[in-house]
Amino acid sequence: MKNLIIAFSLFFAVGASAQAKKQLTPAKATPKAAVVAAPKLTNLEKAQKNVADLNAFIPLSAEKQATFTELFTTKYKMLEGAGDSADRKQIISYQIARKIEASIDAESFEKIKSNETLFQKLTN
Repeated sequence: MKNLIIAFSLFFAVGASAQAKKQLTPAKATPKAAVVAAPKLTNLEKAQKNVADLNAFIPLSAEKQATFTELFTTKYKMLEGAGDSADRKQIISYQIARKIEASIDAESFEKIKSNETLFQKLTN
């Protein structure tokens, strides 16, 4: 029993020190004059912009707009979680493309896919 308690305490001590080392790394300082604060859009605002672009290209019902808003909000949350991993981002892009394809009819999907800039904007 004593060995088990010692093992758990060592495990948590090592984990806590690793977390402390991550938090202590200083962030790179940027000159204040060079930084121009662009308004950051929330995931919901980005998703609504994607839905508006899609709706301008092919008309969507209110129900489809709500579905796509939820899909694109999820996309942006997943992309934030992916960090710098290009493989993860490519997988997310593929999944979003498949979900768009499943949500609309084949003719509309081919129309969207033929518009390369819109398709890239929606999936990436």
